[in-house]
Amino acid sequence: MKTKVLKDEKIILAPYNIGIHWVLFVINPDAEVIYFLDPLGGEPSDHGSIKTKFENEIQIYRAWCENKISKSKKDKIKWNKIKCPRQRNTIDCGYFIMRFMKEVIMEYPNKIPDNYFSCHRHSTYSKEKLDEVKEEWATHMVEDVINDAKRLQK
Repeated sequence: MKTKVLKDEKIILAPYNIGIHWVLFVINPDAEVIYFLDPLGGEPSDHGSIKTKFENEIQIYRAWCENKISKSKKDKIKWNKIKCPRQRNTIDCGYFIMRFMKEVIMEYPNKIPDNYFSCHRHSTYSKEKLDEVKEEWATHMVEDVINDAKRLQK
């Protein structure tokens, strides 16, 4: 499996709802690379305004870090579409994005795989893998969010 080793660089996980569908951007601002994961298989170029927003954010990051970037590099932010498990319906995209984020955090903290298929050997997630994410989310909502809100009200 080919991977991008991130060394000590940080990545930002940016789930994004494009209106009726969730996608995931994994941003490495230091390397100026944005990885794109879409469980429906879309292209980053399908989302021009979002692409522009993320590129602008990297420009702001450059300025904040006071990097001296030559004008020739200014427009060279790299986009990588990552092959990932595909949803087989039109309603599970949010769960797929949560699963992608979990796998990046748990399995690939210092690298981004070019091709999820090579390690998972599945073109989609099993019902069990999606149910696991749903249960974890529900548990988090009940134990952390709702219970914390009740404690704050007291």
